[in-house]
Amino acid sequence: MASLDYLSIGCNRVSQATDCDSDGLVAYAANRLIALYRPQEWTCSAILSGHTAGVSCLGTSSGREIPGDTDLIASAASDGTIRIWERRENEEGIEDTVNCIQVLSIGAKYPLCLALGFLPGLSVPVLISGGTDNKLTVFTSSDAKFAKAVVLQGHSDWIRSVEIATYTSDVVDENQHFREGDLMVASASQDKYIRIWKISKASDNTGKPAADDFNAQMMSALAEAGLDEGAMQLSTKAHLMEVQASSSKHTYSVMFDALLMAHDDWVHSVNWQPAILHLTRTLVASAKSYAQPMSLISASADKSIMIWRPDSASEAWVNQVRLGEVGGSTLGYYGARFSPDGQFVIANGYNGAINVWSQTSATEWSPRVALSGHTAPIKDLQWEPSGKFLVTTSLDQTTRLAAPWNRDGLSTWHEIARPQIHGYDLQCFAFVHGYGFVSGADEKIIRVFEAPQTFVQSLASLTKEAEDAEVIAKRPFGASVPALGLSNKAVFAGDIDKDATTHDVRNLSAYTAVASTPTSFLDTLQHPPFEQHLLQHTLWPEVNKLYGHGYEIVSVAASHNGRFVASACKAAKAEHASVRLWSTKTWKEVSLPLAGHNLTVTSIRFSPDDRYLLTVGRDRGWVLFQVTEDGQTYELYLTNPKAHARIIWDGAWTHDARIFATGSRDKTVKFWTFEATGKALKNVLTMKFDESVTALDFAPELIHNRNAHVATINSLVWRPRPHNIDSAGLPTLQLGSCSDDNSVRLFTVAFPAN
Repeated sequence: MASLDYLSIGCNRVSQATDCDSDGLVAYAANRLIALYRPQEWTCSAILSGHTAGVSCLGTSSGREIPGDTDLIASAASDGTIRIWERRENEEGIEDTVNCIQVLSIGAKYPLCLALGFLPGLSVPVLISGGTDNKLTVFTSSDAKFAKAVVLQGHSDWIRSVEIATYTSDVVDENQHFREGDLMVASASQDKYIRIWKISKASDNTGKPAADDFNAQMMSALAEAGLDEGAMQLSTKAHLMEVQASSSKHTYSVMFDALLMAHDDWVHSVNWQPAILHLTRTLVASAKSYAQPMSLISASADKSIMIWRPDSASEAWVNQVRLGEVGGSTLGYYGARFSPDGQFVIANGYNGAINVWSQTSATEWSPRVALSGHTAPIKDLQWEPSGKFLVTTSLDQTTRLAAPWNRDGLSTWHEIARPQIHGYDLQCFAFVHGYGFVSGADEKIIRVFEAPQTFVQSLASLTKEAEDAEVIAKRPFGASVPALGLSNKAVFAGDIDKDATTHDVRNLSAYTAVASTPTSFLDTLQHPPFEQHLLQHTLWPEVNKLYGHGYEIVSVAASHNGRFVASACKAAKAEHASVRLWSTKTWKEVSLPLAGHNLTVTSIRFSPDDRYLLTVGRDRGWVLFQVTEDGQTYELYLTNPKAHARIIWDGAWTHDARIFATGSRDKTVKFWTFEATGKALKNVLTMKFDESVTALDFAPELIHNRNAHVATINSLVWRPRPHNIDSAGLPTLQLGSCSDDNSVRLFTVAFPAN
């Protein structure tokens, strides 16, 4: 029986990738998955099929009162269409009925955002789309069919986000530009600007302008004078549109209201603070009303998140709160949203993290411990030799370290360090000892890292597992990266200005994303770090580089006794398909390269007793090397060039080193054991699967895992820790896995009693 203890996956680098429901549950796009921030069961109630290309955006019904017993959903795709769907709940079961009621052809300019609302005073839906034509297109519905009503110009680049809110006059900061029921429309663009528009009723059912709408009266007079050329679009700031409802004509005005300028780069999203529900109870009955706060939040590639509100004196929109990152080399934020009560802000950024801030005063917000994860396929996962923490490497060019945060009887897993932020895609990783590792990337160099004091102290603080003071003292304080560099340079005690230690610059430094400030090296974490701290203050010093390979590094492994590191690179012929063996004392090669393969070596595994070195490769064979009598190197022992029919992706040893297994693209796992006599191995078992076998690791028992990945698994590693006992009295082990679906998963596996 297996249970999922930890799942880490980053948010996709796209606009509008996060949302929050009325109960505060956060959902975000994670590779091909939808990740839910708070554990809760969800089921798929309907599948909307019809688009013939990628869906770019969705719009759902919003408003004070949604008429009828159906919901409207709008979807746009790169097939050049917008589809309107009608959703109806089925009382008999959990499945919903969803029908496509209209298809709007939009041509070669694609929508990037959609918003659905209802016109003031009517139950008539209005759809607004913005996209690659730099325009907002307003569609209104008549006889259950949408038609284009108005095109709004003003933005000079692609429109990334559009949001609708209904104005209520009972808010504290009442705005004279809006009337009760007006639609407030906010649009954000790559032109760095946010535009606010209002849609208001301009006439009663007689077609005459409303008495308090001067703009509508003026446009009506100009129309009567024949000055509008029959288009009813007199300027870039004001437009009229007619709507037929209940056999009556209604006229609405669409006006440009404000231009918000403060961002320095693309604005990816805007979001109105959700309306607040007020319940009034009397002895007779209860009533509910909504108040729409005049608060708008925006997220930009300039690394900032801004909260906008009208100034009480001038009514001009001002950014009263600015959140985000200072310094670094990231590309900012893709989206930000308010929580239902407006007390929290969530945002997804370039590095895949979900950032959270909570309001502490009218203008003060504090960061909160939140989520992080890789944003590209994860190629390797390894446990620290004693099982204290795990480390993963990814094509997002980062190495990330996760460990348990133990406090007050509660234990949760978090990313607590980002030891390596690289300029190349990272492919492989191996621990040399508990606080040292080697990594390989799409370059010809193997890099060696050692943990700094700050990490060892912070790990002890978070896990509540004390570390020997001598182990801590001999380490550098931290690591920093020079401008335009790729190497993490160690920082020692003498490099720190003692006079600067009184300044806390963890959240204010203007250093690069791979640099750090001296005072940050003296901080011991009391809680998991925030994203900005991970980016700038958790690097490990690089202590060596290993040269010799001619192509990109593919696989590395370290012996269990910590004496050797073995590595291999991409190879199209035998001379490059050899394994290089390095001494961890001198970081020099201990012998000539170990030859035996003809193509790339895909995986290297030392046996648990370090007597053998197993390699598997693209040439469909495995090679076994044996340690020499003097223990100074390894030599060729056995080869099997035709072990499988396709590429062999991985190999693994049993705990007693008597059997090893190989997994292949031919959809089989083969088990090999030594013959009783003679220098030979035999295939004792072949297991067949429905898909390619890409990762292997041995455990005491075979188990079934229901919380599976949705893409190729690249590494399976059991945590090297003694058995724990679960609530049922069964022994347990933990299994870590990583995948091309961008997720890291940690399972606790309970084994049946013997």
